[in-house]
Amino acid sequence: MELQENIQAITQEMIDIRRTLHRCPELGTQEHETHKMICSLLDQWGIPHQDIADTGILGIIQGGKPGNVVGIRADIDALPLQEDRDRPYCSRNDGVMHACGHDVHTTILLGVAKLCKELGNDLPGTVKLFFQPAEETIGGGERMVQQGCCKNPDVDYTIGLHVQPYMDVGAVEMRYGQLNASCDTVHITVQGKAGHGAYPERGVDAIVAAAGVISGLQTFVSRNISPLNNAVLTIGTIQGGAKSNIVADEVKMTGTLRTLDPETRLFAKDRITAIAQGIAAGYGCTAQVEVEWGYAALINTDAVVDVMKAKAEELLGREHVLMKQFPSLGGEEFSYFIDGSKKGGAFYHLGCGNSAKGVTAALHNQQFDVDEACIPLGIRLQMEFLLELLEK
Repeated sequence: MELQENIQAITQEMIDIRRTLHRCPELGTQEHETHKMICSLLDQWGIPHQDIADTGILGIIQGGKPGNVVGIRADIDALPLQEDRDRPYCSRNDGVMHACGHDVHTTILLGVAKLCKELGNDLPGTVKLFFQPAEETIGGGERMVQQGCCKNPDVDYTIGLHVQPYMDVGAVEMRYGQLNASCDTVHITVQGKAGHGAYPERGVDAIVAAAGVISGLQTFVSRNISPLNNAVLTIGTIQGGAKSNIVADEVKMTGTLRTLDPETRLFAKDRITAIAQGIAAGYGCTAQVEVEWGYAALINTDAVVDVMKAKAEELLGREHVLMKQFPSLGGEEFSYFIDGSKKGGAFYHLGCGNSAKGVTAALHNQQFDVDEACIPLGIRLQMEFLLELLEK
């Protein structure tokens, strides 16, 4: 009961912190006021910290007993959306809003930080606090790992969460293995030969060739990847041609590629290249294909999920611990922290909705909000998972 009593004692403070963060959202790489506020609180609580990845923060709490090194991550940036002004704690920054719950993630991590510091010498091992910038833009997690957030001392396990409004407060969602897909951008340039539109035989039409490439790529997943292995390729942009009566000599297109494991990811790159170049050649054109690597697939470590699942079922009841049947083809940069940890890590979803009160708006929506009862529950779960892993 002592942990729960300590959480109850700080709950109102944490809700106030969340509302302050919510009023002052900042886009990725611009989280200067958010950074200042987090640092001020860490200073107030006597927690050492340093800047990392520009506007990110790495905090370290050294326990007084032997134990593992465990990292906990929260993303701190917001989205370019205009919030409903009717809320008493709505965004004061025009066109910017915490519509993905990162203010809640940050608050939960701050609550964990305060409680860990209060444990003092009773805390086993070492806790690393990862306040990550730019999750919604250029990706601050990869830069934090590259700049050594998981080193000196080396992190054994890393845990993280994301609020989800499709679950009411009191429920969590977990999954063994693959949880989120890698997110890569495909760039294809089809090169032909310009000519007069009235004499198409004198040119090589890059638009017609590009249409063939797009049509051919529609069967890439269905005929090249097992139906038991999810993947998506979507061509989202296409530009080409100079004038209605000119045979186009160049067409550029971009798409998003989502895969769930490293082998499929590499296979997809090679196969997309072969299909595009082969079809373009059939039209007398050439095709250049470049794949810009984005977030890696998030693959949870089973042993860490075991710890989380057992503890969550003990606290919430088995009926409130949902096991996600299929992975999401959306991206999540937490994958870099798992890959940077010696023994892996896991990511899970925390219910933040309240269907009885109409708190159900989806993430990345200007009506998004949370039932703030998810904050003390998130702190409790993260603390329980953390303490188990510190002594594992």
